[in-house]
Amino acid sequence: MQKMQVIYDVLVIGAGQAGLALGYYLQQQKKDFLLLDASARVGDSWRNRYDSLRLFTPAPYCNLPGWPLPFPKNHYPTKDEIADYLEQYAQRFQLPLALEQKVLSLTRTNGVFQAQTSTQLFQARQVVIATGPFQTPFVPSFSSNPDERVLQLHSSQYLNPAQIPAGKVLVVGAGNSGAQLAVELAQTHEVHLSVRKQPRFSSLQVLGQSVFWWATKTGAIYAPPTSFLGKMALRQADVVYGRELEKLLRKGDIQLRPEIKGFNQAQTIFQDGSQTTFGSILWATGFKPCYDWLQIPGAIAANGSPVHQNGISPIAGLFYLGLSWQRSRSSALLLGAGRDAWYIAQQLS
Repeated sequence: MQKMQVIYDVLVIGAGQAGLALGYYLQQQKKDFLLLDASARVGDSWRNRYDSLRLFTPAPYCNLPGWPLPFPKNHYPTKDEIADYLEQYAQRFQLPLALEQKVLSLTRTNGVFQAQTSTQLFQARQVVIATGPFQTPFVPSFSSNPDERVLQLHSSQYLNPAQIPAGKVLVVGAGNSGAQLAVELAQTHEVHLSVRKQPRFSSLQVLGQSVFWWATKTGAIYAPPTSFLGKMALRQADVVYGRELEKLLRKGDIQLRPEIKGFNQAQTIFQDGSQTTFGSILWATGFKPCYDWLQIPGAIAANGSPVHQNGISPIAGLFYLGLSWQRSRSSALLLGAGRDAWYIAQQLS
């Protein structure tokens, strides 16, 4: 006799911070649910990032619901500390998990969703996609490419300075990741930093309090992007936290360069007409969405982004969690995972 296929109340695709926070609330609601994740261990998306990564949010602003991060309030967690916290969180609340289950397709038939992985088919009446904003590494294209002798790495492939040969290195992109990597590489290499516009900096503390203390007290971190506070936060979205890069730029230990125009063999040509030869290029240029596995008409916009309002899809029973600016600036941060998870849990119920 063929075994009957289980149909879950809710299937959560992604067991990172957003998926785990939602699992906490689904368990309180006594839902029959399952968290799917492509990784072998909970927290691997953090473990696999560069060795020196340390959050610029102090421990009290990295908590998931029900269990605070067990560190002093002025501690800035490392990526491995966050990874272990997420793994322990799943164990503490005994959240139902299926690991090493990368979803290859998500379809919907007669009101039931089917998530096909390489080994199994999972079915559910509702699905929450919590795969996060960091999906496919993005590298800009130009009319010409660097010489094949130039080492190119995306920031997602970078682990430590030992990967980068001696000589000049160009870091492209001055977001927080690009800033941190440029500062680290400047200890061992001649670093140039290519930017679209002059970076703006913020101290980690203002008047003795974390900037995130101020952001939560004023409500700016939780404000919808359409509100006055949200629009102010949007203007601050490209701020670099910490002053290390600013100091090195002022001292001339890192050279600021304009955007790249193109390449002439080993030469990089910049928009101001200057040219320099680099042995290595580190692309800190972010990520782009990838939902080619989401095979439900109307779920994805022409630009590849999910269609949603505050995480609610126009497709009945389909939701999102952990997207950048899903409901506020906090949505893709540990700080906002629990808040948005509670909201989506209410929609599910």
